[in-house]
Amino acid sequence: MAMGMKSRVAFAGRNVRAAPVARPVRARSSVAVKAMIKQWPDPEFTKQVLAAFPDQGIANVEEARVLYEHGYTYLDVRPTIEYQDVGKVKNSVNIPIVNMTKKYNAADRKFTYEKAPNAAFVEMVQKKFPKKDAKLLVACSDGRSYCIDALEALDEAGYTNLAGLRGGYYAWFKVFDNKLSRRRYGEYAEDYSGQSMGGDSCGIHASGAGFEKVDKIEAWVPPKY
Repeated sequence: MAMGMKSRVAFAGRNVRAAPVARPVRARSSVAVKAMIKQWPDPEFTKQVLAAFPDQGIANVEEARVLYEHGYTYLDVRPTIEYQDVGKVKNSVNIPIVNMTKKYNAADRKFTYEKAPNAAFVEMVQKKFPKKDAKLLVACSDGRSYCIDALEALDEAGYTNLAGLRGGYYAWFKVFDNKLSRRRYGEYAEDYSGQSMGGDSCGIHASGAGFEKVDKIEAWVPPKY
């Protein structure tokens, strides 16, 4: 299905419905935690997500993980310096929509960054993904800096299977680590595979981490470029 003006409205963040992002579940005892939130890899949730995209346009982290596991390539459009320095999703492809150079300012004794639009962005994407029905999950740092511009440019270029990641890499990184495992928070680990031992029917199980050993990601402050 071709994506025209209607899809751009979705890319702009309006009239978009997405499943709520996962929230860490904590408990004060070993009593099983009951949760009704459907997330990856819940089969019913997966079915709903695959039926909704690409028409829905914007995906939250859980929806994005479903798309990632079902043929969508994670296309990171952040500047290459940021992509390399901050972190990246496994098997992602980096094609920056903005080029950035790092320079040392002797007067301030600090590094500064200079940005310039990448005029060859669409051409580079077309070279890497020549088929216009390629499934692309487009993401930047926070879902606002570059993602919408990239989605609109690719939409205009004729790509038909596009999805943007709400919250960008920062949102993804707070839920999934570099090995694509779901992060642990507090006493419980979020595990929706349904295969965890000693957990409830939703797959949430005690990790033994304790509140004093909360994943450091909770205190992580995203860098600014």
